[in-house]
Amino acid sequence: MNTLLQRLRWETRHLARSPAAWWICGALFAAGLLAAWTGAARLEQHRLEIAALPGHHAVQMERLAAQFSPKGEAGYVSYYNFYPTHHPLPALGGLAFGVRDLVPDVVWVRLLGLEGQLYEAGLGNPLLQALGGFDLAFVWCALAPLALLVLAHDTLSRERDSGRLPLLAAQGGSVLRLVAARLTVRWLAVALAATLATAVAALALRLPADAALLGWVGAAWAHLAAWAGCAALVIATARSAAATLAAALALWTAATVLVPPLLNLALVTAFPVREGLDLTVRQRQESHAAWDKPRAETMGKFFVHNPDWAGTPPIEGRFAWRWYYAMQQVGDESVAADSENYRRNLRARQATALRLSWLAPVAYAQLALAARAGTDLDAHLDYLDRVRAFHGGLRRHFYPLFFAEATVTPADYATFPRYEAVPPARTTLPPLWPLLALAIASLAIAAHRLRHARL
Repeated sequence: MNTLLQRLRWETRHLARSPAAWWICGALFAAGLLAAWTGAARLEQHRLEIAALPGHHAVQMERLAAQFSPKGEAGYVSYYNFYPTHHPLPALGGLAFGVRDLVPDVVWVRLLGLEGQLYEAGLGNPLLQALGGFDLAFVWCALAPLALLVLAHDTLSRERDSGRLPLLAAQGGSVLRLVAARLTVRWLAVALAATLATAVAALALRLPADAALLGWVGAAWAHLAAWAGCAALVIATARSAAATLAAALALWTAATVLVPPLLNLALVTAFPVREGLDLTVRQRQESHAAWDKPRAETMGKFFVHNPDWAGTPPIEGRFAWRWYYAMQQVGDESVAADSENYRRNLRARQATALRLSWLAPVAYAQLALAARAGTDLDAHLDYLDRVRAFHGGLRRHFYPLFFAEATVTPADYATFPRYEAVPPARTTLPPLWPLLALAIASLAIAAHRLRHARL
């Protein structure tokens, strides 16, 4: 034990005297600070956008009150009324953007067909964002492994090329102990630089040092541990410094750039998903086609899922608001099965991506960090489910008014439903054992090779 501690202290002093090590770790720390600033700016922009929603909605309601004063038909008021819903960006979202750069934070919904309003921004598989935005997750998942590989690539080959390896091995006790000490020190240097940047980001974002933050950092450390195992494999395999560096860069490029798109292609093939825009178009086509159909046919379809209104008198005249909004709901129901299949396949892709991403630790770590930050695809789909529930509440509130052909006054506007942004608690998170298993397996294989290495 004393020999190992002495070796670690000696390697720490040796690394501290290396200008290249300072430049690499300094650049990683600087990248982390830039990512922290980007995350803080993104979070502040989101908070300002959310804070402005009540004011925008109040202005809209004032215009409605002026237009439909002293009273107006409930159908008209509902037609022109937009309701803001928003998906709060969690505090940890400043560390990992996940899919939040691709999906809307705010969706304004009307009491029309919902499926025609939800997919204004398309959703894709999270593996498409294997590199992700420039956030701290990117620093941990892409830049930190590259820094580790560059620092550790000549751990053994440099000494072998210079002929000093037998002497160093004799002093250190074995080649395995020599590599273990050097790799450990370099891993700790890279992890310390990234962790310090994360600490600065936590202070800038005013994040509490709670279990959520510690779990996020723990996942990042587990990912870097997996890369330490990969670095050990490269060290134990290559025979020269140039070959080791080339192998390390090739491994990083494959795991970071090449494998994630290939996994995505496999997932797209296994779980085909029609674009959300296609659902929007089909829903609107069904709704618009109802203008040319008998009103009794549309109302019959409506009563199938709304039997409480089946006993209402038939529609007389050319237009009725209850028919118009029934037409909108029938349009939603016409694509309901496809919409459910769309969401189910997206969640299946997410789950399968987690099971397969051990082939690309970068992709798995991105998914794990986004899930812990609450910015993954599942979190966004949960938000859309809450929007659906809110839209259902709007229908339950207004349908009695439509069927009664009632009017509303500006004083009634205060009774209209309002969206409450209460995200559900996450009960399951991607486990860290695939990353740790990769680290242990890689280190074990590397240790076996080093025990039988020729000096």
